[in-house]
Amino acid sequence: MELHNLQGQLVDLDLSVYLDSGTGLANRFKFLERLDASMAKGKGKIALCILDLDDLKNINDTLGHKVGDQVIAIIAQRIKLSLDNTPPPNLYKTNIFRIGGDEFAILIMGISEANDIAPILNKLLKNIRRKIELSGESISIGVSIGVSISPEHGTCSDSLLKKADMAMYKVKESGKHGVAFFKPEYMRELEYRVKLEQELNKAISKGEFEIYYQPVIDIATEKELGFEALIRWNHPVRGLVPPDDFIPVAEQTGLIVPMGQWIIKQVCGDLSLLQINNPDYFIAINISPQQLADRAFVHNVRSILACYSLLPSQIHFEITETTLMNADSDNLRVLRELNNLGIKLWIDDFGTGYSSFSYLHKFQFHGIKLDRSFIEGVVDSERSQNIVKGICAMGDALKLELLGEGIEQPEQAEFLLKQGCSKVQGYWYAKPMSLSTLNMWLANRNENTAIEMMEQPSV
Repeated sequence: MELHNLQGQLVDLDLSVYLDSGTGLANRFKFLERLDASMAKGKGKIALCILDLDDLKNINDTLGHKVGDQVIAIIAQRIKLSLDNTPPPNLYKTNIFRIGGDEFAILIMGISEANDIAPILNKLLKNIRRKIELSGESISIGVSIGVSISPEHGTCSDSLLKKADMAMYKVKESGKHGVAFFKPEYMRELEYRVKLEQELNKAISKGEFEIYYQPVIDIATEKELGFEALIRWNHPVRGLVPPDDFIPVAEQTGLIVPMGQWIIKQVCGDLSLLQINNPDYFIAINISPQQLADRAFVHNVRSILACYSLLPSQIHFEITETTLMNADSDNLRVLRELNNLGIKLWIDDFGTGYSSFSYLHKFQFHGIKLDRSFIEGVVDSERSQNIVKGICAMGDALKLELLGEGIEQPEQAEFLLKQGCSKVQGYWYAKPMSLSTLNMWLANRNENTAIEMMEQPSV
């Protein structure tokens, strides 16, 4: 009898090793075992689908981890139902696994070609996206799905999993909630990013980075009030590498922290020189979430300001809506410390997301930058005009400064001025430029102003 009980306990223990308690699905251990076994058989095509839930962190942060766990359990059931109810039933052998906190895997065996699983993928996207009603809340969540096919994309487990992951991250980069099948160019892009990461490590010490400055203009007087700092990478072989190429790599690897500190130090040094001609100039700097997570960030900012004898109010930090959306309590504490220090905080690209509206009433920002996507249409789009009017009216009611970015036509600036937005930046006034070019630009403006004053008739 004792032997029988012991055998039963061992069976239960064996099962528990392979089961995820939160969903009842097989876990990562079982997934890797099943994937290895399926690949070893080498019979027919296998589709590996990696599913990663989009922005589950926001649900955990706002509604609590208990609700987040309930959402995961519901999604697990929806995945199972999607596979069970997609015609033709029982044509393919499928297995579902929970392989991480917000990550699932599906193995589909017996397919003839990649398109065979299109109905399954479409059903997954549709069912997962349906509203979830929990704790009086209506919750919507998306999913990014990456797919790799054996043997085309690999004949071993590691290769197939790696390529499905690459495809999944491609969906994340492209806006989330969708499907991507692995393509060979994804591997080339990864190799490029790995090489870029290695070179980024050396770029700061080699002096390959340079700060460009775009003037912020007062519309009424056309005087420059300050500048936005924008980093450029003068690569010795690749030439000028666009920020969109290397900033995401720097953020993913953590290199953005030392790079960001270099930017702040360089900008403060440049500002101390620019203020020789105008002590009222300010410079705005873009700040990443990783910098806010750095425990030494506020201390370093305070030290750099003291080193160059700058007032904190002469440095503006711009935070994107995405950063606010993902900010945790520690990030918000750092923002408050910066605010208390006297740094002026701005929400960048305002209006492109939803998080900033909720933060405006519980956090003291200095101003908001209207996203260029709205500015583009204010000349001939009534919808864009109404959106900008609404944002400007809200900013005025909350006593926030307003700045329009991406000005390329004088009519855009005129419209903004009528709405109470008096500060702008954009190619109509000046492109981003190096410090040496900026000094020449300022000298020319001062010279032209002096000539205009001399030509004015005396009273």
